[in-house]
Amino acid sequence: MASTKSQFGVPEVKRSLVAAAGGLYRLPRKMPRHIALEMLLTGDPIPAERAYQLGFVNRLAEPGKVLDKALELANQITINAPLAVRMSLQIVNDSMQVLTEKEQRKLSDGALPALSKTEDFKEGPLAFIEKRAPRWTGKKAKL
Repeated sequence: MASTKSQFGVPEVKRSLVAAAGGLYRLPRKMPRHIALEMLLTGDPIPAERAYQLGFVNRLAEPGKVLDKALELANQITINAPLAVRMSLQIVNDSMQVLTEKEQRKLSDGALPALSKTEDFKEGPLAFIEKRAPRWTGKKAKL
């Protein structure tokens, strides 16, 4: 989330410093490498609209409305099955490590069997069939 008036930059090189808090390796993972390099090597910021176009920012909001946009996205996420959301986020975060394709596949392949042991695994399809909103519990199934 960002205000349309925001700017994003890594100005350390303008002060004879390096981005020691992780910007040197995190920024190239979050946007095209050549854009990250330009930002890191020139120290010049980019406007929020450009960051949005590059996928660095999910949503833009008018100044003073950023929290509203963030809450809108949070609401979109929280209507989903909490265990599936949590597991999806965990797999994405774990796969950002230096893992082989095989290791990443193993992480992903373990998700469905784990979710199949939850109450929500049954609730999602049932709610769909019954054409109603799901009632998530976020709990493992009772055996």
